[in-house]
Amino acid sequence: MPQKPPSKCTPAKRQLIIIFFLVTMLFIGTIIKVGMDYHWWLPKTEIMSYLKPEEIKVKLDINKTPWYELILLPKLGETKAKAIVAYREKHGDFKTIDELTKVTGIGTAIVETVKDYVKIESSKGNVWIENHNQY
Repeated sequence: MPQKPPSKCTPAKRQLIIIFFLVTMLFIGTIIKVGMDYHWWLPKTEIMSYLKPEEIKVKLDINKTPWYELILLPKLGETKAKAIVAYREKHGDFKTIDELTKVTGIGTAIVETVKDYVKIESSKGNVWIENHNQY
């Protein structure tokens, strides 16, 4: 049986190569971790005010908002949100927030709950004030 020729890498050299590889991977991993923790690539931000989350109110335009954003409103699920969009597509834009009661499954209780979170914007760009029918 022929014997294999002796390898040029001695066991000590192999161990050094493995140690070098592991140290390199550890170094790269540390750099990635520090970069993710400190977000050095993002601009610095500062807090402009100390608002509580409940003080921030977003008003969705009931005539333009897609169903998947309408489900964020209280007491509206996917079915009712899709019903609002379907009604809007069939009958045109809502003129008042109270018109939501014409949508199947939406009563006055739901309208009262969501009225602080929705707005009605006319096609001219004028915003209806809250639940009042005036500009």
